[in-house]
Formats: sequence, structure tokens, C-alpha cells
Amino acid sequence: MKKIDCRGLNCPEPVLRVKKALEENEGASLQVLVDNDAARDNILRFARNRSLQAEWRQQESAYIIDIGGAAAEQGPGQSSKEPCVLPQAGLEQVILITSDRLGQGSEELGQLLMRNFIYTLAKRDRLPRALIFMNSGVKLCSTGSAALEELKLLQSAGVEILACGTCLDYFGLKESLDVGVISNMYDIAEILSTSMVLTL
Repeated sequence: MKKIDCRGLNCPEPVLRVKKALEENEGASLQVLVDNDAARDNILRFARNRSLQAEWRQQESAYIIDIGGAAAEQGPGQSSKEPCVLPQAGLEQVILITSDRLGQGSEELGQLLMRNFIYTLAKRDRLPRALIFMNSGVKLCSTGSAALEELKLLQSAGVEILACGTCLDYFGLKESLDVGVISNMYDIAEILSTSMVLTL
């Protein structure tokens, strides 16, 4: 049985480490140690959504999660299926990022969530065709951005990184673009109109 200590790790790192361990040790049992409810619940859901047995127990201030083989049957509230995915009808996925933060409310939290989203995206097997940055989203592609490392990983994996030239001009960042290429509204409109678009 492989053991992973994920104590002290922030979302989404515990789930990513479990995913990697399951891929590297197909069919083997896995024991995961976490220290918070969110990590415990995320890992349980991740495992059960892949039809794996997953049970937990508490030991002092930590949770021990045992992940085994295929689940024999579904319990209440559990599903062996992946979340519903709409058919793409041959369209490639493009993600339009219109802000340097994710969601409303705390600016600091929003910036952390956006970085975590890009970090998680870079760890997925299935990558989008392109990331398009507009408005304050272009700040994520510029010198000093906390997301540069992940964006460069995505770019090296073949994902197009496009930053709106008008937006870069507006924020005075054209000379500070550190990843991707400067694009224009015509090219952006062409890509968006021929792709399956997720807007953040």
C-alpha cells in the first residue's frame, strides 16, 4: 500500500497528488493523510467519482483515507460517473479570462483562486486549445504575475496564450508581457466564434 502525506497542503494539491499516485500505481491501494475537512472531502469525492472504494477515519488531528479497488455498489449520494460533459461537436475548448481574479468579493482571495485555477489546469491531461486574456486578465501574463510559471508550462505543452493588445496598452503592460503573444480583436473574435468557450 502506497502512503501519501498531504498534511499542510492547500487545495488543489492533495487531489493532484492522489491523482498522480493512482495513475502511477494502477490497481494498488493508497493511504492518504490530510489535516482538514476540505481536503478529506475532496479526495473522497475524487476517488468515488472514479468508482473506487474510499473510506476515512480520524487519528488525533489528522484524517486517514484508504482508497482501494473498484466500489462494489454505490452508497447514498455517491456516483461512479464523471460529471456530465456536454458534447463538443468537434469544437476545441478555449478559456476566456477577463480578470486577474476569480469571483466577487475579496480581491486577495480572488487572485488566489485564479492562480489555483491556472495551476490546476496546467496539471490536467486534457488541455484547452487556447487561453485568451482580456481586460485586467492580461496582468496574469505580465512580469510579476504569480501565475507565470503555470502559464509557461501550458504554453510549452502547446496551449496558445493570447493577450489583448488594447488591454495591455490600457494598463501600460505591453513591454511587460512575459508569456504568450499580443493579439487583436479580429483574431480573438475568430477563435471565440469557432470554439467551445469557457469564460471566467
